This record gives sequence, C-alpha cells and structure tokens, in this order.
Amino acid sequence: MTFRNTFTLCALGTVLTLAACGNETSATGSADQSASVSQQAESADGSADDHASEQGARAALPTTPLNRDALFGLVAETVKETAPCPFLSDTTAVATAETNYELVRREVSNEACRWSKNAGFSVVVSVAPAATATPLRDRVYNLDTPPVVKDQPGPGDAAVILYDTAWEKERPYAMGFEQDEKLVTIFVTGLETDPVRLAATAEEVAAKLPTAPTIEKQYREIVPALEFCEIWSEESVGSLIDATPEDGLHSAVYGAAGCKWSSGYGANAKSVTLARYGQGDTSLDRMLEMGGETISGLGDRAVILTRAASDGYLGDSAIWVDVGEHQFNITLSGTIPNHAAVAETLARNLFSRI
Repeated sequence: MTFRNTFTLCALGTVLTLAACGNETSATGSADQSASVSQQAESADGSADDHASEQGARAALPTTPLNRDALFGLVAETVKETAPCPFLSDTTAVATAETNYELVRREVSNEACRWSKNAGFSVVVSVAPAATATPLRDRVYNLDTPPVVKDQPGPGDAAVILYDTAWEKERPYAMGFEQDEKLVTIFVTGLETDPVRLAATAEEVAAKLPTAPTIEKQYREIVPALEFCEIWSEESVGSLIDATPEDGLHSAVYGAAGCKWSSGYGANAKSVTLARYGQGDTSLDRMLEMGGETISGLGDRAVILTRAASDGYLGDSAIWVDVGEHQFNITLSGTIPNHAAVAETLARNLFSRI
C-alpha cells in the first residue's frame, strides 16, 4: 500500500483533527518515496527493528496492570474534602452572597477560607497581621476604581464596608475589621451581597476567631480514577523518543482524559500524546482512505497513519484503537526516529496491561 503524502491540514494542523476537516486533498507519491508502516518498522537490513528493540529495552516500559474500568472512564472520580473552616461556618459563609449558585468550601487554613462556584464566583475570608496586611483601601474590585469606604459600628475596631463604583452605582463587595492585631477581610467576587449579610459574617468570625483551632492548610481536590500521565513515566517515554529532562521533557494533562509528553522546541520538538475519546470520534475508514493501515491485535479495530516530514513539518504517526464504546489515540510527532514503530510499541504496551 502506498501512502498519500500531501494533503491540506486543518487549523490545528494535527493528525487528531484530520477526520473532521473535510477539506483534505491528496496526491500519490512515487514508489521510492512511499513506504508502508510495516516497511518502516521492518527495513531490509533490520535496522528499524534493531532500533525499536534497543529503545524498548532502554525504556523499560511498565508492565503493571491498569484498572480497565478506570482507563475507560467507568469509575467515578473521588473528592477529597477539606476540614471545616476554623472561624466561619459553611452556612454563614454561603449566606454572605445572595445567589442560587452552589458555593463549595474549597480552601481552608487559619489564614484564609474560600467558598466558590468557580474562580469567578467566590466568598473569601482572610486573616492577616494588621501591621503587614494589605490596607483595605487598596483591595479594589475593579482596577483603577478606588473603593468608597464607609465606617461601621463593629465588630472589632476600624470596621468598614467597601463599595465599588465602576458602574456609577455603589455596590458593596467587601468588609474588614481589626481584632487582636489581626485584619479580617471578607471579599465577595462575582456575586451580590449587602451590608446586612457582610455584617452577619463579620460578627461570626469575630466571635469564633479567638478560640479557633490551629489546622493545616487544605484544598478540596478532585482525584481522577486514573492519572493518564502515570501510565508511562517521563523517563520511559523520554528513552523511547531520545529525550531527557535536560531537553525539557515534561508531561501535562491533555484534554478530558489524556496526557502529553513534550520535549524541545522548533526543529527539535518531540511529543507523544495519549487520549481517550468516544468511539467514532475519528473515522478509521477515513484514515484508511488517507493512506493508513490496519493493525491487528489491538482492540476491536486499529489503524495507523504516518506522515513523512516535508516543508518544515517534522512528520508524525498516529494510531487509533476502537474498543467497545471508546476510542484511544496515540500520536507521536517531531524528530522521533521510527515514530511509527515507537507508536505501535506504546499502543501494544497499553493494551497488554488491561
């Protein structure tokens, strides 16, 4: 089978998006310029086989079993909750804002507690030494709009409420007071509040703060059922693609369920991506039409497509594997020797462990 070496790329320019582009054009290259996946992996003198075997041995890819249900997203993530805030109850904290959003306790310490829907909608109560804390007048809601500060009867000393005037109307957003040489600040972001709500929160903090227990800083964490970046270590991937930490090799979460290992820049860039999608996300028939080949022994159906380096593009290989209702993709791109063979090595290692 000959590969078609020329086609128009989508905006992202990655092989992952080719099935959805719909604007590819192709031309058949000459026989001496095209090679099948098997020809790349099994050259006449056996050099590719030797190289892949050498890489595989050095990489020491793990053989430990993977939790199939976790890999396929059938196991729910778990949540690591925080301890209660030492100086404010959840009920009062949530009541600080007038909203129908669910505000969840996400950060807890003796210095700050935070309840939020997300980063843009939150209630934060902080406690800091009054001598070094940021002055309340500098805690603006909108940049370049100094707050209007109104004195309050309490609690503590120097109690004030801050109002934002960016929209030509005074909107309360924070309250502060001093107690036992501490500055307490209640700051509401993205949500409506009022002086009564702010004062109620301040009163509870003032009452609880003197006897608040000392705790360690904690965050609410979402723990995925499987960390995709732990399927292969950076060391094992780096060995396969001839990259080291000194080359800047690192891994990072990729999409909703996946990981990307990257190294180098420009002409020296290399990357490996592993991701799980829904079955049919990429049409394997379309990949075959574009010059791909079927691979046996992987899932229900597997196809590999390789593009050679050209016009400054460093070339890549991608494998799609359909398993039940899921589709897995492994893509290698950049200056990786025999990337088709390495991609297949990774794919077979993955599915041998479930």
